[in-house]
Amino acid sequence: MKKVARKSIDYYILPNKILCSVVGISLAERKYTTSGKIFAYSHLIVVIAAAGSMFVPQIMLVAVNWGDLKILTGVGCVITTVGQYIFKLIYVVARRERAKRLYKELRSLWDSADDPEEMKSYEQFAYWGRICTLLVYTIGLCTIIIYTITAAVDYFIIDYTDNNNDKTRYLPFEVWYGTDVTESPKFEVAFVCQFVAAMMSCTGLWAIETSCMTTLLHVSGQFKLINTWISSIGIKSDCEPTDHCRNYLPNVEANLIKCIRHHQRVINVADEVSNLLTPIIFMQILTSGIEICLSVFGVIENDTSAEFLKSTIYLTAITSQLFLWCYSGEILIQESEEIANIAYLNVPWYNLPPIHRRQLLLIILRAQKCCSISGLTFQRLSFHTLTNVFGFRYSIQQPLILLCCEKCKRRECQYNDYSNL
Repeated sequence: MKKVARKSIDYYILPNKILCSVVGISLAERKYTTSGKIFAYSHLIVVIAAAGSMFVPQIMLVAVNWGDLKILTGVGCVITTVGQYIFKLIYVVARRERAKRLYKELRSLWDSADDPEEMKSYEQFAYWGRICTLLVYTIGLCTIIIYTITAAVDYFIIDYTDNNNDKTRYLPFEVWYGTDVTESPKFEVAFVCQFVAAMMSCTGLWAIETSCMTTLLHVSGQFKLINTWISSIGIKSDCEPTDHCRNYLPNVEANLIKCIRHHQRVINVADEVSNLLTPIIFMQILTSGIEICLSVFGVIENDTSAEFLKSTIYLTAITSQLFLWCYSGEILIQESEEIANIAYLNVPWYNLPPIHRRQLLLIILRAQKCCSISGLTFQRLSFHTLTNVFGFRYSIQQPLILLCCEKCKRRECQYNDYSNL
């Protein structure tokens, strides 16, 4: 593989490109031939089929065991996550051309500055995006591995135990295929197929999540670059001794116009990102509360240490997923709002001539309306969204406890204070 330069955008988005290429949604710069397109779409069909091979049997399991709260809490959060992934994957494929245009625009924005000090403004956010991508994908892999190991341990214990007549083999994820798969070799085949499908789904899910997060951080980095430019104008203007009529550097006007034009360009890109991601964010916010609630209930109402470990790692993964969105959305809001503060506080506008004051005023007025990413215009991504989702979890935790099985009801005295859940 060709070595990527550290200052290149390809270095920072390399993990995202690898994850996307694995599931057939890569945004490569080259044009595909006919055979390449056939291969890409075949790859995509296999990926969707792999996700469906987990989603459909789990839906059937819930339908067959309707009313069993343990099945609902154990399978429901996985069903919700896989359903999210299938929706996002189909949506991204449907909007592939628009995503490609946005990708090219982000690459173009990366070359907006050539000064190493100015480039640090957005390189920092790009580096955070790279690190977060590697970290959360590792968490996703750990989730699949934990589920697989716990099922494999049960498998070997049963095989090497004499009194195994009353024991049942378990797959990594609970499903119902309509037939008994606990006997060899059906069980081994189902086990391997489920592991492969889970790994493909995990890779595809985090490919989409981290790519969206990285996009938001790259846009935030461009707002940070504008802040750097404006601060530089302020420092130079404040240090230049001139008379009343010419109290500014000759290039102040050009720099202000450059900031205005780049600001408008980045705002347009932020709007494009918002329009592209709105349905995905709506689905994410709509289902995250349900996922967290079911996972927390699974952590509380576990029968074995293995079930507790599985529920805990899954809760960590879906919380990381929601945190990714809210973190990147919060950074975008803060950086877009910060432009107005820096333009007013760091630039000696009182020493500028009227024409430059009006130009600076245009930047301040537009920056007062922050850029944000929302889900169908009713909930924008921020840390406030994160607290709202966890608040939703508390609001539905109490009814879930009251509907638990008889075994749980005998322990209901532990949950008199629902605020401690």
